[in-house]
Amino acid sequence: MILSDGCRFVIDRLSGAGYCAYAVGGCVRDYLMQAQAKDYDVATNALPDEILSIFSDCRSITNGIKHGTVTVIADGEQIEVTTFRKDGLYTDCRRPESVAFGVELADDLGRRDFTVNAMAYNEAEGIVDPFGGRRDISDKVIRCVGEPDKRFNEDALRIMRALRFASVCGFSVEEKTAESIHRNRELLKKIAAERIFPELTAALCGCGAVCVLDKFRDVFAVIIPAIRPCFDYYLSGDNHGQTLWEHMLRAIKAVEPREELRLAALLHDIAKPRLISDGNPESGGSAHAGESAELAEHILRALKAPRRIIDRVKILINYHDYPCDDGRSVKRLMRDIGGENALLVLSQIRRADIEAQNGLDKQKRLERLKKCENMCREFMSSKACVSIGSLDISGDDLISVGFARGKTIGAALSYLLDAVIDGGVENKKDMLLAYAKTRLPFFTAAP
Repeated sequence: MILSDGCRFVIDRLSGAGYCAYAVGGCVRDYLMQAQAKDYDVATNALPDEILSIFSDCRSITNGIKHGTVTVIADGEQIEVTTFRKDGLYTDCRRPESVAFGVELADDLGRRDFTVNAMAYNEAEGIVDPFGGRRDISDKVIRCVGEPDKRFNEDALRIMRALRFASVCGFSVEEKTAESIHRNRELLKKIAAERIFPELTAALCGCGAVCVLDKFRDVFAVIIPAIRPCFDYYLSGDNHGQTLWEHMLRAIKAVEPREELRLAALLHDIAKPRLISDGNPESGGSAHAGESAELAEHILRALKAPRRIIDRVKILINYHDYPCDDGRSVKRLMRDIGGENALLVLSQIRRADIEAQNGLDKQKRLERLKKCENMCREFMSSKACVSIGSLDISGDDLISVGFARGKTIGAALSYLLDAVIDGGVENKKDMLLAYAKTRLPFFTAAP
């Protein structure tokens, strides 16, 4: 196993001082899965004060020293060095009230969440695997170390970590572990949204996202209660004939694995069950996009999502049903939400919505949409006039020919932009001024 320079330095120095030291956890798992390790952690029988003494010439971070962790800065890397420990009681579903040092490596590995994360390595002993993590990697299985109920009651976030690993790695969840996840799902209510959101988005972006979402829909409904009505909400009509949940899963599968796209695909029709009236499941009509965008914002705020993600997802959902079929409509879409967002709507979210539908004309609709996507790319490349800033005229130009200062200038420029988009006038200064003088008499002119 190839260790990073910083990890090798830490292990060599601890070993040279007479202590046991191993690379542990994710870096060993990643090596066995032939993936690039994201970081390296070290476990040792040296006590925290002894770790600080051994690395006294290195910069260290001691925020986790209460639980036996000293972060050593070695070769520019942050290496978490943790003393072998056994955890005491957990009362908050997050952290132990106490830890006990002076235990063996097997005890330390036995407190970890899943078998694939409960392995260790050093050059002298090779891979230490007391719980069958290597076998579970080979079998593509996520399995708790020891009793699953105990593991999840210790830290309920492990429920989401299990689903995230299963999704990202394309693994299944071992039967007893899966049963415990379903049984203990309500424990997630005790976990801060800031901890849940990264696990959720990682799970959504995994190669096994659709399978995990469907098998553990009851768990995800604890995090996002608004998806529960979607499970049995039937979409009628020529383009559907499926439940809303089935439609959402198909849409997720059809978009690229980027968090804002997967979130938008998951939530794009989330308000439909709320719009039922008179027993007609299609009564929401075109209103569902705006209502879903508002509900999605509320959900993402509750999950403490970053503002940039909320804003992007809201735009994508609000325009996912935008009727785009020619160059003018494409330019209007670009005018309303910008070229980049318009391209995402056309190439990802609207396309995914159609892909997730049925209907005999589905292929024709996708072909029309592809033409609009190509137009959007062409307009972006050619820097077509789709914003007030790209007009060949300014507010000062309008004022110079007699238009009064104030709000009417902005309204006049918006009117001219629409005229350019609709082909009523060319985007040339002299033509725009002439058009403004003849077509905008209702704007108050200066005396």
